[in-house]
Amino acid sequence: MALNPPLNMHGEPNRVSGEAFILTRHGLDFEVKIEGLGKLKGKGMAYLTTSRIVLVKKDYKDNDPFKAFDIPIAYTFNESFEQPIFGANYIKGKCKPLVPGSLPADPQFKIWFMEGGCGRFLKSWRYCLSTLRENAGSN
Repeated sequence: MALNPPLNMHGEPNRVSGEAFILTRHGLDFEVKIEGLGKLKGKGMAYLTTSRIVLVKKDYKDNDPFKAFDIPIAYTFNESFEQPIFGANYIKGKCKPLVPGSLPADPQFKIWFMEGGCGRFLKSWRYCLSTLRENAGSN
């Protein structure tokens, strides 16, 4: 996971070597909580790629301390999809840091689908999760 991954001039994440962009979803609220460091909250959109979810705040400013957050799918665990009786559907989980020991605890994330559109996102995200886990098991 990474705070403020590189974004291009249009506010889209730069592609990492070997990844492909799958879809985007707007109308999201998101939160990343890191014990000892606090919560990072935003409203904006998610970019799902074959290797990560990149959460990008809507209308961020250049001097904002939190513009985007990168969640590597391969380091995600305890993930789940929640459908509360009241409120928007959301996914939640935890993610190991890319550099072990670089954070006091594993970040916890929540992504709320405030404008719907979670069906295709969930199917694609789960496919990426299972593919990455199968490939990791075969190495």
